Amino acid sequence: MKIAFISSHINRSTQWNWFSEELNKRKISHIHIIINETKPLLYDDLKNLNVDVYYLPHKNKLSFVVNFFKVIKILLSQKIELVHTELPYGNLVGQLAAFFSGIKMRVTTCENTTWFSDFESKKQEGIDRLTYFLAKKIIALTHESYEFLSKHFEIPPKKLHTIHHSLKASDYLELPNKEVNNLRNELGIPQNTFIIGMVARFEFWKGHIYAIEAMKRLSEEFPHVKLYIFGSKGESFDEILNKIKENNLEKNIIYKGFVANNIALFKIFDIHLHIPIQLQSETFGINIMEGMISGCAQVLTLSGISCFTARHNKNCIVVPYQSSDAVYNALRLLIVDDDLRKRLGNQARKDAIKHFKYEDKVNLHLMLYDELKKEIKA
Repeated sequence: MKIAFISSHINRSTQWNWFSEELNKRKISHIHIIINETKPLLYDDLKNLNVDVYYLPHKNKLSFVVNFFKVIKILLSQKIELVHTELPYGNLVGQLAAFFSGIKMRVTTCENTTWFSDFESKKQEGIDRLTYFLAKKIIALTHESYEFLSKHFEIPPKKLHTIHHSLKASDYLELPNKEVNNLRNELGIPQNTFIIGMVARFEFWKGHIYAIEAMKRLSEEFPHVKLYIFGSKGESFDEILNKIKENNLEKNIIYKGFVANNIALFKIFDIHLHIPIQLQSETFGINIMEGMISGCAQVLTLSGISCFTARHNKNCIVVPYQSSDAVYNALRLLIVDDDLRKRLGNQARKDAIKHFKYEDKVNLHLMLYDELKKEIKA
């Protein structure tokens, strides 16, 4: 079968790069359509893999209509048999276009389970409900997401499946030290700096505020320790930066924006901090997995995939939600205990290699597509 992947709200994605690499190896024909406000790095990445990729700009509400007809044209001209969508514009435009193109095999991956409730958005909830109605198969990324979708949207078990994100381990394990050092120099980070890394878009539910409050105490005891925050700007960006300034922490907490080379990025960290504020906040948390494979000592709350992977004092330190005191104590312990950092990081790497093989993810998707094909034919 020929597959079209339709996504939005994306810049770079190793997940999609690896997926296309694996499909190419298996000679499975596919294209990718990206609906974005700006042209993403993913476009060039996929082009370099010889994938037919289309970038459709989203400028305003009229773009929904324009892109709807553009997607239909692409689907029909490419003779697409299965459409797999994700994220708001990808879902809304992609599922509708597939339906009106007569494509019966329609799949969606839920990348943002509680986005609609986090931001109290009726519009997003409407998109989600329409997506889940039109899709014949829905992929949840974790057991917790599966349970939420099943309960809140009343999706039947036959329609709902769980498939984790995964890793191409060799990209991390065989990364040259030169590439890591080049990124460190590019970011202007001195070699003797002890780095707590936080890769988190500026959304209130990512828990930046608790990291700041913990750093206020840590900076007095350990002036050589810095918190570097990476990721895109979001709704809480100005609030968080103002909080840093109010506490005179500009030299201790540094924002470095979006970094394209996320594989090298985690190798720079001494500690990886990821602390969403509640169980359902993080739909998956790819950076949790990336921190693990990179051998980082991690401080985590249980949200997204950490509910499955995190083992307190075995491969990470688990802290309660919304507790700056707990974050402070965990970070302090890891700063002073080199052996503990190494032990947690080494075990995390072993666990990532065991649980997140990329071939397994692709196999599960292809099995799901075949199951859907049989159901359609029946």
